[in-house]
Amino acid sequence: MFDDQEKRSKDPDYVFCPAAHRKQILHLFTRHFCQHPLLPERLESQGWSPEKIYLLLQFCFDRGLREVWGYMWTSWYSPKMWDLWARSTNPNLLSRLRTTMNVENFWKQLKHENLHHVLNPRLDQLVWILIHEVVPSYFHRATHLDTTTRLGRSILLIPSLILAKREVR
Repeated sequence: MFDDQEKRSKDPDYVFCPAAHRKQILHLFTRHFCQHPLLPERLESQGWSPEKIYLLLQFCFDRGLREVWGYMWTSWYSPKMWDLWARSTNPNLLSRLRTTMNVENFWKQLKHENLHHVLNPRLDQLVWILIHEVVPSYFHRATHLDTTTRLGRSILLIPSLILAKREVR
């Protein structure tokens, strides 16, 4: 489990990466993994860049996670490792495996969430379900998952603020 030069910490309370930071690091990592110049929903997707590295570096150092940064750099974020895992390593090609996986997942969700009551839907019925049920749910999910708003668009209000705004009018 450990290399020859590694030693287990003497501190019984030592945690390599505290649970409070794991989800945030995974979110950053996943964002960097999925970015690609051919996918328009990502604004910064030009492959390995110092900005992406600095973002994770700053996150780790602000929280005192030096060991986590060392691991992420040597195993994932160094230029030679980046080429092995990141989707954006070739700006002209999109990984067929990852794209196929996304398409298969989409159809699986469509069958189980929207078409569970229909065995062989007619084409017009399928198009109606896609337009009126699937697309709105994807837009709804995307707005809740996307923490950054696009320039020129207002930030969505929470329901209580929407009611307050209506009362003011």
